[in-house]
Amino acid sequence: MNTRSRQHAANAHACVSAVASQAYASKYRALALSFPIMVLQSGLAQATGFLRAKSSDNNEYQRYLSDLAGVLGYDNGPALYDAVIASDLPTYQQLTRQALDASGWLKRYAQALLQEDAPAPTTTEGAQS
Repeated sequence: MNTRSRQHAANAHACVSAVASQAYASKYRALALSFPIMVLQSGLAQATGFLRAKSSDNNEYQRYLSDLAGVLGYDNGPALYDAVIASDLPTYQQLTRQALDASGWLKRYAQALLQEDAPAPTTTEGAQS
């Protein structure tokens, strides 16, 4: 594992571990699982723009954008978004590769450390055969 990937892994572990006690942990997990796909389908600018648009005080979107920015070495989510929007094509491609690596680590740790919502139990009462 190279140094940057190792640093991303360590930062992602710290971020996801801190989310485990939050009320939105299962929603954060779902977001972490789907974000790399969003980047591949829509691009980094649109994916981070979506997170920024859905962000509000202390929700899973704001936290994920902040965590992704922190793993990548930015101060906060808006700083990452601004860097993505202002970048030229080679820089955008590099940021996309780095964001995919970082979001991959966030996804792995979310799978390992965060519980998914249990499906609602189904009953067969009143069912006729």
